[in-house]
Amino acid sequence: MLSSLSGWLLCVVCVLLVWVYLLISRGPAKALGVAIVLSLVCPTWIEADFAGMPFNVRTTIACVTMLVYAFHPKGKIVTPLTWLDFPIAILYVLQITSDSYNSGFSPYFSPLAYGEWALPYVAGRYAVRNYEDLRFLAPWVLGILAFLGIAAIFEAVSGVNPFEVVFGNRPEELAPRDAERFGLKRAFGPLTHPIYFGMFQVVLMPWLFCLWQKGESFQIRLLATMGALLALAGTVCTISRTPVMTCILSAGLLTVIRYRFLRWPFALSCAVAVGGFLMYPDKVIDTISDWTGRSERSRLIEVDGKAVVTSSTRTRLVLFKTYSNAMIKGGLTGYGSKAVSTFPPQIPYMQGKSAISEIKAVDNAYILLTLRFGWLGGASLLLLFMTSFITAAMIYSGRSDSLFVAAVASVLVCIATFSLLLVWFSSDFSLPILWTFGVLSGLTSADRRHRHSESLMYR
Repeated sequence: MLSSLSGWLLCVVCVLLVWVYLLISRGPAKALGVAIVLSLVCPTWIEADFAGMPFNVRTTIACVTMLVYAFHPKGKIVTPLTWLDFPIAILYVLQITSDSYNSGFSPYFSPLAYGEWALPYVAGRYAVRNYEDLRFLAPWVLGILAFLGIAAIFEAVSGVNPFEVVFGNRPEELAPRDAERFGLKRAFGPLTHPIYFGMFQVVLMPWLFCLWQKGESFQIRLLATMGALLALAGTVCTISRTPVMTCILSAGLLTVIRYRFLRWPFALSCAVAVGGFLMYPDKVIDTISDWTGRSERSRLIEVDGKAVVTSSTRTRLVLFKTYSNAMIKGGLTGYGSKAVSTFPPQIPYMQGKSAISEIKAVDNAYILLTLRFGWLGGASLLLLFMTSFITAAMIYSGRSDSLFVAAVASVLVCIATFSLLLVWFSSDFSLPILWTFGVLSGLTSADRRHRHSESLMYR
């Protein structure tokens, strides 16, 4: 078993060796994209400190490859701004502003904010500058999804996490290491929680559709199908409801995007499901919990002076009531990153309340970001996802044969309207989401350049 630093060094060196080879043979953009993809396989709990700031493998690889890209003769590109650039810039500035206001200014705030929001986004924007880059990266994503799917199956059946065997045990504060459901170990792979691992795989699944386009050979489509089955199996092996439901809903949404006659039945089904949940939320939650093999102990907690029956699953229903007053008093800029860096959050208006001792994790991305960055934070996250939907729709309207864009749009819609209401925006899976936003932005720039060149031809 390697130490954290040794494991970090091993991963960084291995990824950079592949990156150097591709940098020489294929250029900075393709090398950048592959390096980011390979870094996603590395455990997120191993890291090294530089100048007082922690760097995990993903961040380290992104910093090194983007730095070289910026100075490479073929790396500098001039592209028009896209709508997705603005919410990313807002979140970057908002983090610096909120943390400075709540904790006092520090020179570390700017690089930390850039690493969290802008770095993965810019890496995706520059790694995919055209559709050729997209097709080049797809087999690499297929490879890591197949690898992670096999690793998840092995972990669920054997009870052994192969990443922990090599790189040491992950921190256990978020979830027990040996958590089980249906008699199987919940797989968490190279991430720190089974839910994050499942969401991570779902976010990357749209890349498989790049290998399922018109004109691709039967062998390539067969590999893409096998990769999809392994990725689906890997998601199921996390035995987490949110990723599995996200996958099912995304598949349904992608189907109705492609086949118009199914849109009304799908919309009606969703409306009935949402209506049933709004009418009987506790009953629906308890039924789903029973079906998914989790017998939960109910308990009484006090929320706003009232006794509320809750459980580990039902807590998501009372999060808004629990934190509504704190969100209102947080104002425009919230309580800062430090206040929400631990669970339960260290928020002045919540200290000493019994609900906080019972509801530790804030499993709602919008609530947590509103607490962290204020009303502007929650609104900015919503704006980011809305802008991504619009961007994907605009790309798809010009390229209706692009299954990748349609699949990305489907996944992002389901994440924004469903998943993020049940899990906070952890960096374990938020990084590939932000990277995907950058990819959409890069494709938008490519389409603009294509339309501009066509207009010049016909003048």
